[in-house]
Amino acid sequence: MNIVTILVADYVGFMLLVALLISSRIRRSQGNLELKVYSAITILTMIACIVDFFSFFSDGRSGLGWKIVNLLGNTYCFVVNPIFISAWCLYEDLKLYKSIARVKRIYRYAFIPAIILVIIALGNMFFPMIFYIDDMNVYHRLPLSYAFYVVDLCYLIHSGAVLKKYEKQYGKISFFPLYLMAVPVVLGCALQMMFYGVSLIWVSLAVGLTSIYMSLQNEFSYLDKLTSLYNRAYLDYKMESMLKEKNPKVGAIMIDVDFFKTINDTFGHSTGDEALIDVARVIIFSKPDKAIATRFAGDEFILLVNNTSDDEMKKIVDNIRDELKMFNETENRPYKLSLSLGYTLFDTEKDTTDTFFKRMDDNMYVEKAQKHSTR
Repeated sequence: MNIVTILVADYVGFMLLVALLISSRIRRSQGNLELKVYSAITILTMIACIVDFFSFFSDGRSGLGWKIVNLLGNTYCFVVNPIFISAWCLYEDLKLYKSIARVKRIYRYAFIPAIILVIIALGNMFFPMIFYIDDMNVYHRLPLSYAFYVVDLCYLIHSGAVLKKYEKQYGKISFFPLYLMAVPVVLGCALQMMFYGVSLIWVSLAVGLTSIYMSLQNEFSYLDKLTSLYNRAYLDYKMESMLKEKNPKVGAIMIDVDFFKTINDTFGHSTGDEALIDVARVIIFSKPDKAIATRFAGDEFILLVNNTSDDEMKKIVDNIRDELKMFNETENRPYKLSLSLGYTLFDTEKDTTDTFFKRMDDNMYVEKAQKHSTR
């Protein structure tokens, strides 16, 4: 065991997490539950980086005090291990589904393995099952300790399954790359299992947490806060990216909320915001996975589709109308949503981005004008 190596690894992990907490203080001050869980995970890992070093430092040193440090330090690390990985799954679920009811329904059972491991880790202080400290104050790992790594892996698999199911239902998530968390954690656990006396778990967790946070920063920049759709900046970015492809086949649909001012004036701006969220929901439920839904401005939305055709664009328009009809028939809102839609395909020989958007906008206003003239 090289105590300097342990110190460097734990120091790097600790400082990464300090920087993460400082840079995320504004976001965390909003009181969002998922961010509170993320912060709790971060703080537990920071403490583990400190405790881990002192556990290694005390190992083999004589004196009752050092033996207590060794025992309590390793106990803390084993206790926090299942808490961390189960809390990560909780954070992911809140991040994706934003449903406390779903969390209560699923995680009352999903947390059982983690709770059992925490109880085992605490009981280990009195009845050694996962490690013991000998008379020379030297730490020894017992076979049951490997159960912690197995459970960690199972929770990571569960995390991947939750993300995959969500993306199958609602489309791909651009700013939640699970591999940024999973790869460092799996590698850290594997190396620590193979090489006795190496401490890589906590710095691996710190790298994973920091990587995920950096990715989420892009999400904060590119998401519309009200509807959780992408914003205009992301639309411009994806449009530019698509048009750089060879022989791009890009289509887009302009979607405008009819009589939105009437909804605002009649029911108030809070209800108007609710209507915009409902429109976003209609769009999400009716679009293909490859389509990118954005809030363009105010009550205007754009659906950007790559590798498409005129027939597919017509089908998407029909899907939106069908979903809108179902929404109005099944949801008990004080208003009825009405949308005007106009679509077009990008002509690589004639179009610029401006002409493409103008033609789409003009097509939408043809339908809107008809609705206003017959009202």
